[in-house]
Amino acid sequence: MAKPITGKTHVGERREKRPNGDIYVYERITAYDEKNRKTYTLSQRLKGKIKAGTQEIVPTRPKKRNGERGGIDTTRQHTGLTDILEWVGKVSGIDDDVRASFSEGDAEKMLSIARYWIGSGGNTLPRLESWQVMHPLPYREAITEDVYGKLFKDVGRNEEGVQSYFSARAARLGESAVVAFDSTTISTYSENQSEARRGFNKDGNGLNTIKLLTLYAVQACEPIAFSKQPGNIPDVISIENTLTQLKCLSLEKPLIVTDNGYYSQKNMMEFALRNMKFLTLADPTIVWVRETIDELRTTIAGMASTCPFDPTICGATVRRMHQFSRMRRRSRNGTVAGEKETISRRLYVHVYYSPDNEAKKELAFRRDLLELKAHVEAGYAEFTESVQKKIDKYLTCSRKRRGGRLKVGFNDEAIAEAMKYFGYFALVSNQTMDTFTALENYRLREKIEELFAVQKGRLDGARPRTWYPDNLRGRQFAQFISLGYHCFLTKKIKEVQARLRKKEPEKSKSLSKLEKKLDTWLSQRSLAQILDWFDCIETTKVKTVMAEYRWSTESVARDKLFLEYLGMD
Repeated sequence: MAKPITGKTHVGERREKRPNGDIYVYERITAYDEKNRKTYTLSQRLKGKIKAGTQEIVPTRPKKRNGERGGIDTTRQHTGLTDILEWVGKVSGIDDDVRASFSEGDAEKMLSIARYWIGSGGNTLPRLESWQVMHPLPYREAITEDVYGKLFKDVGRNEEGVQSYFSARAARLGESAVVAFDSTTISTYSENQSEARRGFNKDGNGLNTIKLLTLYAVQACEPIAFSKQPGNIPDVISIENTLTQLKCLSLEKPLIVTDNGYYSQKNMMEFALRNMKFLTLADPTIVWVRETIDELRTTIAGMASTCPFDPTICGATVRRMHQFSRMRRRSRNGTVAGEKETISRRLYVHVYYSPDNEAKKELAFRRDLLELKAHVEAGYAEFTESVQKKIDKYLTCSRKRRGGRLKVGFNDEAIAEAMKYFGYFALVSNQTMDTFTALENYRLREKIEELFAVQKGRLDGARPRTWYPDNLRGRQFAQFISLGYHCFLTKKIKEVQARLRKKEPEKSKSLSKLEKKLDTWLSQRSLAQILDWFDCIETTKVKTVMAEYRWSTESVARDKLFLEYLGMD
């Protein structure tokens, strides 16, 4: 029979050993949460410490009471940065979505850690406890290594809360969202991470990797979901689970944008059969893509094909019926399982030409062939399979007589055929779309690469820094929340800059001058530098028996204008 729940609290003791050998002794009061079936900490108080080499507890010095300080209660904290982040969490809905998906304690801890990462520029978590002393965060108690270690494990196992948060973020996008899908790799030396395997390492450091897959709303400029996979899973076979996840998120008619790492006949067929809109970059070396390029060459050469927002690009679109084939898994409608089935689907192929890109590719191609020719003439015997194919295709090797000198030339016909398609690239979609709207949507997809750079460089995401897979997922989820803060604030700052550059005749001369000054200041600083600038603002609170007083560091007119245009009170 289970032990009855009394609702009483338990007073226990926790000991924490520091690097110098001292042991800090804490008195901890815990209670049992019947709903979540977990024990949680109500309060924690430092009782004293056991100095290295001794056995006795040295009690801490008692705090002075209000009466001993003349009845004054005073605090001073850095609030400029944290006020901005608190505003971001409220306006973006991130804080509400986190609190609705997790218990109050876990939500407050995750929001605190997320704000710490973005506010400190990606400092490691052991520094959080001292940072929060002077920076007010949602979780008021100290976030020690034990606290965030347990948090990451609990959140990593709470898949219901994680998926609930993803769904809440997706619900804010509305109908016909454009969603980019891409991956990056996280390198690790760890042997405890079962998902760390040898695969394509995008950082190029030769370590085992864990693959991080992310869905990013390109128009809203914010991440909506992520997942992790073993590092040896190729990008091209990662799309099927993502399509299922999109259904789970209940996004209405999303357009999925991918690069050529996810292009394959199988993936296009998966999109078509699931009635999901897609836009993907196709490799111009594919036969049917080259046929489409040849078909549109004359059209693209006309002035009417010039891109309105980028004159260096020309483009045109053609519709074609494309044949997909697959093996039937089940017998249905007269088709037997295991038989080959052909399916026709309508595709739209958008072909683009860039003279600048053509010149760059041709120059790189010529240099590559000259280098290959030099290696062959020097007698290099071993080449990789891909390099050997290039040699066989573009170079000609001969000897005048037996044992004579090797003569290496160029296969001009094959080279001319390859160069014929330089400067061209193609986007394929199953959704009717204007030629340059498709290009614009694809270019917005590139923002996801900036997202990965931010997560690795500014949110301490370049290494797992945890022992176990569940803890890593919890840690990545906290980084994902911080990434949401970063993206929302970056978008708002760009909106401020657009407003500053908008010419309005009714503006006074002094306001125009101040706006120009603010625009110059914002253009010269990154988000981290802007937040660091406002971190100097301090708020002092003094509470006496008679009254309560509060004041903050003064701000110059430019800073006040920035906060006003940002939307903060």
